Amino acid sequence: MKLDTLKKIAVVSLSAAILNLLAAALFILTLPEQVPTQFDAKMVCTSYGSRWLGLMFPAFLPVILGLTFLFYSHSKNKDKNLHVLKLVALLITAIILITGWFVLFLMQNPVQLGEVLGKQFWWLFPVLYGVVMLLIGNYLPTTRPNLMLGYRTPWTLKNAQCWKLTHQFAGKLAVITGLITLIAGIVMKAAKVENEKLYVGISVVSLIIVVLAPLFYSFPHRND
Repeated sequence: MKLDTLKKIAVVSLSAAILNLLAAALFILTLPEQVPTQFDAKMVCTSYGSRWLGLMFPAFLPVILGLTFLFYSHSKNKDKNLHVLKLVALLITAIILITGWFVLFLMQNPVQLGEVLGKQFWWLFPVLYGVVMLLIGNYLPTTRPNLMLGYRTPWTLKNAQCWKLTHQFAGKLAVITGLITLIAGIVMKAAKVENEKLYVGISVVSLIIVVLAPLFYSFPHRND
């Protein structure tokens, strides 16, 4: 990988993270000094605190991205896995952005201590999970052995063919389970299902399948 290419990705990603931090700070200025900061599983407000706690995730984003680029710049396989770095940076950014603005959205609600938040957001778990899996599934088959992303077992790292077959299988599985989970979340929301355990359970089961199934699949191919 050319150093210039790495610098360009770093500059774009970190610039976006800093702009998001500024946008979050401006949004926080519109909130009251004290805002709801914690909810239990039933979305009952259990704590109030400073509105500036909402900067936690936006401020964390440039730090974690910077560490990611620093780590990757010293990777032995950086010349072979530029797309891996792009995906990792994109996923980190997406997850922290979504989490950070979700927290800010909760903070702007005028709910009091002990009150239940009027709207339920559990349906977002399978929907967001599905979107992330669709993204990952399209990238996994193109990854080469690396220490940042993928199914890094002793046999996949030592055997290029085993790595290839495993990640082709994992990519298809991630797309299929991600699409099913995404559709399930939307359908349940349309049907007005308000069962947080069901929403979270579907996402967790899908994740377990995507994590474990390729590992079992890869072992018989360790000598291919």
